[in-house]
Amino acid sequence: MMGPGSTDASGTRKPRLLYLTRTYPYLPATGGDMVYSAGVIESLGQAADVTVLAASNGAVEPGSFDAQGVHWRIVPRARAASARSLASAMPNIVWRGATPAYRAALDRLLREAWDGVVLDHLGSAHALAAIDGQRRAGRRLPVLYLSHEFEAEARAEKYRAYGGGALRQAALRVDGAKVARWEQRVVAASDAISVINPSEAALYARQAPDKRFITTTPGYAGPRVAARVIDASVPRRIALLGGRGSQQKQQVLLRWLAESAAIIAAAGVEMEVIGALDAGLRDDIAQRFPDVTIRGYVDDLVAHLQTCRLGVIPDFVGRGVKLRLLDLVFARVPLAGLDGAIDGLPLAADRDFAEAPTLPELARLAVALVDDLPRLNAFQESAFAACDGAFDWRDRGRAIVDLFATINARSG
Repeated sequence: MMGPGSTDASGTRKPRLLYLTRTYPYLPATGGDMVYSAGVIESLGQAADVTVLAASNGAVEPGSFDAQGVHWRIVPRARAASARSLASAMPNIVWRGATPAYRAALDRLLREAWDGVVLDHLGSAHALAAIDGQRRAGRRLPVLYLSHEFEAEARAEKYRAYGGGALRQAALRVDGAKVARWEQRVVAASDAISVINPSEAALYARQAPDKRFITTTPGYAGPRVAARVIDASVPRRIALLGGRGSQQKQQVLLRWLAESAAIIAAAGVEMEVIGALDAGLRDDIAQRFPDVTIRGYVDDLVAHLQTCRLGVIPDFVGRGVKLRLLDLVFARVPLAGLDGAIDGLPLAADRDFAEAPTLPELARLAVALVDDLPRLNAFQESAFAACDGAFDWRDRGRAIVDLFATINARSG
């Protein structure tokens, strides 16, 4: 169904798309998932007439406005994470966004004509009830599910890593089972699935082998270091980059430091934690790991990364593409990671980065690499060349628009 929409410079009508997401994805909202959503939204805004429905991030007021090339419809903030979701059929991540205000705004928007609906993240799955209602009324409403990761497996891994007592783990298992059911429901209701990591298409295809799949890897719009030589003037410093807002990311960081800090300090190598940290986590690290430098947020990240010889990716849980990988690659910081942690980019182990099977072995590998200047320079040159030209955000929006055009043409 085609609404009036807007036109491009040639006078051609732009498709009208409704984009459903959890939170207005700009500061103070942080994290790779917010950066990814913002990038997709802005890219789509260049190729289509896009209206985005989102909850407030606490800084933006509810209401309607145009910004970032799209039309925003903002409702009050989502619910906070709570054990009350255990009484719901929804998993916590879905229950939080299923507010009366969001549903009322969605019902109003669905009365309009749309060429397609993007369902961004599993947390937006509560919108399926309203979409199903429109479909039962006879409306053709194509849906693309924009997956951030294969949630059934990824969330189970995260929940196991959270630890806690028997009651907490039992509650997490219940929530994990609900996540798996809702993910299957979203896949079944969608006309196509977008995966952030090419390897995840096979996981979804087990559930729905006949679905259309596209890959929407993150784009990169940040600065790029044209050339770099790592020599003896660069401090013997290892960088741990990334925000630590989620419990999963905090657990990864703390376990890595527990396994590696002594090894790295004994070698006289400095290890820096770069990225936003809350006060409690900062104090915990300072007390338990006094040899680790807590850098926190830095204004000019690329400039600071030129003072580091190596970036370490110790993630033992979590799927998807880690956006900080692109920051490191385009700043020409060589990478070393736990087996499987550096994934979703056109990089090959041993050619473009180094990896190790356990955290202690990764620590020892990092110590060895810090002084292997030829290998460090080979890694940063090779990784940059492999990624250069492959991460233009504009391509992502055009691919989604083309997908909806194909779906509508086949159904028309």
